[in-house]
Amino acid sequence: MDAHQRQLSIKTGVVSRLRKELEAYRVEAETTRGEVTKMEEAQADEYEIRQRKRVLAETERMIPDSEQRLAKAVDDLEDAMEAAEDTHAESDEYKKAAEAVKTAPRPE
Repeated sequence: MDAHQRQLSIKTGVVSRLRKELEAYRVEAETTRGEVTKMEEAQADEYEIRQRKRVLAETERMIPDSEQRLAKAVDDLEDAMEAAEDTHAESDEYKKAAEAVKTAPRPE
């Protein structure tokens, strides 16, 4: 594996990890939002509701940060793909990189 293939492999892994991280934050935010709603409907302890709202706010703050990091990682991967296109366009690493770019969510 030469330097271009290695970079493609590393950057593909970064995009994959950040995509999963972003999805996890989105799921956590939705779940926590539902928990807060249920707690409010059940008239749970105000302190516990405030704590869950703090968790929700923190999670929601992480989503834009994760989107930005993912967008940067996708840009970096695309740059690496351009550098390797002439010599490695048929390699498995290049194909995996192309798939990662194609399936990466775009910022909302």
